[in-house]
Amino acid sequence: MRKVVLIIEDDASQLEMLRRLVLKTSKDVEVLTANNSMVAYQALMERTIDVFLVDIVLDTENRGDTSGIRLVERFRKIPKYMFTPVIFVTSLEDSTMYAYKELNCIGYIEKPFEPAQVMCLVEKALNFTTARDTDVRLSFRKDGIWYPVKIKDVVYMESLKHVMNIHFAKNSVLEIPYVTCKQILKDADCDCLVQCSRSTIVNRDYVHSVDPQNQYIVFKEKLGRVNIGVTYKKKMIAEFGNDS
Repeated sequence: MRKVVLIIEDDASQLEMLRRLVLKTSKDVEVLTANNSMVAYQALMERTIDVFLVDIVLDTENRGDTSGIRLVERFRKIPKYMFTPVIFVTSLEDSTMYAYKELNCIGYIEKPFEPAQVMCLVEKALNFTTARDTDVRLSFRKDGIWYPVKIKDVVYMESLKHVMNIHFAKNSVLEIPYVTCKQILKDADCDCLVQCSRSTIVNRDYVHSVDPQNQYIVFKEKLGRVNIGVTYKKKMIAEFGNDS
């Protein structure tokens, strides 16, 4: 599963440097960025974040600013983020003890930061995963009508000629035009959905077996099978093992 890292840093050059270092740490990571607390809070509410990199001082014009700490205090009250790894970026030594004792951060990066230190801490933090919602719902609009979809009822989704075909466990199919796999994975933000080809997403809860040699996935309860894309073969072996 791809991990999501949110970097909150007001300095554009340092933000970009941190973004590049995080991307070098792992291929299976998505990086979101924010330059202030408001944008960051909106991002962490819309997505599930696995690692936070937070600059303690987000408003350099405000003497004594510690808005990064205030942000972490705020999202620590959200149950799913109680123990999500936080790495502080700081030049304020007085704040580090509070960050460790009260906010449970796993480390801090001192400015000017060393790239090796950043990558080491991020690599450590990526060993943890924030729990995703198990009852995710998506809504799709078609011909002026909204269709609510429970992810737990979906076996797989396949895009054919710009139409997303959503296959349910009850053998019904919902066709939604102009919806992409990328958009669905972003909106759903749940562990159970796995992309197995450029056009297909499967629900891991319905996967019975995987045959990477012949490149297909078989679903439980005789719900059919789908092909595995050539470039997704290694990913499927990592996700489900080699059952061929």
